[in-house]
Amino acid sequence: MITVAEINDIDRLDNFRLAWRSLLGKTKGVTFAHSPEWLENYWEHFGEGLKLRVLFITLGNKIIGIVPLVVKPVQTKMGTMRVLTNPLDGWGAFYGQIGPNPAATMVTAMRHIKTSKRDWDLIDFRYIDQEGHDRKRTSNAFKSVGFQGTQAVWRQLPMINTLDTNWNSYLESRTIQTKNRIETAEQILAEAGHTSFYRSRLEDPSAPGWNPRWDLWSEFEQMDFTLGNRTTLAGGHYSQSRKLAFLKEIHAPAVRQGMARIDALFINHSLAVCAYGLQHAEGTDYLALGHRDQVPEEIVTALIARMIQQSIHDGEQALNLASLSPQLANEWKNQNKNSYRCSHFPVTVPRSQVLRVNRWMKEPILKNNTTKTANTGKLDLSATMKNEHHSNIEILAEAPQEWADEKKTRSDGSHSEDRPKFRIVG
Repeated sequence: MITVAEINDIDRLDNFRLAWRSLLGKTKGVTFAHSPEWLENYWEHFGEGLKLRVLFITLGNKIIGIVPLVVKPVQTKMGTMRVLTNPLDGWGAFYGQIGPNPAATMVTAMRHIKTSKRDWDLIDFRYIDQEGHDRKRTSNAFKSVGFQGTQAVWRQLPMINTLDTNWNSYLESRTIQTKNRIETAEQILAEAGHTSFYRSRLEDPSAPGWNPRWDLWSEFEQMDFTLGNRTTLAGGHYSQSRKLAFLKEIHAPAVRQGMARIDALFINHSLAVCAYGLQHAEGTDYLALGHRDQVPEEIVTALIARMIQQSIHDGEQALNLASLSPQLANEWKNQNKNSYRCSHFPVTVPRSQVLRVNRWMKEPILKNNTTKTANTGKLDLSATMKNEHHSNIEILAEAPQEWADEKKTRSDGSHSEDRPKFRIVG
């Protein structure tokens, strides 16, 4: 029997840490943001005024999936709305449930949300990789319990595909303005003196001499995180000091899990520009880009060029600069990916219905979209959907015959509507 245990106290997560960590290795598209360490630090720095709702999906006595959620008060034109959503807040590109059975996990989680006391005014799950790992599982889970499951492209993410190109081909795909900017940056860098590029290595934290590079961090947090009128620090509307404090807290656990990335450019043996990101199997999400005062913007350009060259050389899949600045990311992109949202607006909350109508009027009609490599029009084969079987849980479009009457009382006194619409098939 599949059941749900809901945790609302962050201090109780430690009891589930081992089970949580075992599921991370079985999760498609896993990032550091899926880890319990992420959620604990997120809650410490940004949890004020939020309600925690972590859903543990169990089959028998075994946890098969986890859905971390928060209820967040959000200011809208209709007043403050309580929104049930993901705990990410602009710190990454994609997010979803944890575990090897995403369909069963999401259906069971949504059934629990529907039958438990409502402490939200609308549901708005964002950062959904619908064209990749999700494959409409989130939307189908919404609809399986009678929620609207309104889906739409939330953001188009400008990405740098570093796997299917080389540096010369990448340069050829750039505009004349970008090429000239890179050439100028290299000239300025050559005149500046001795220069060197550094990228942190993945090291075993149990090995002698393991170094999380706190020496670089102490200089990094004193840097300027603006380019012109653009902020190059992820995390939304929070203050710079608050966001840097959060990044500092997650750095050590991210290093231990081999997911921290530091890229730096030194001029005359002095740190001039530095970028910080979180690595995962499909690339790196950069969260902060800083430079010393008086360092010209061209030096930042030189760092990004070296980051791309190194990732191409290493065979890394992609770099994501969109969390730093969409404008900056668009200048370097050679590929677009879509991040989706899935929402439910209860008919019993009139204000949410007004928001639903407003969103519907503003959004274009969704069309089938295949990710393409920007500026080339070539099909990105890595983004096309494959007919792989990722789960041993099958979601049924229709209920089996014996469930046809949802109000039928079973021998145990419960109703058949309490039974989830899935079956074990493997």
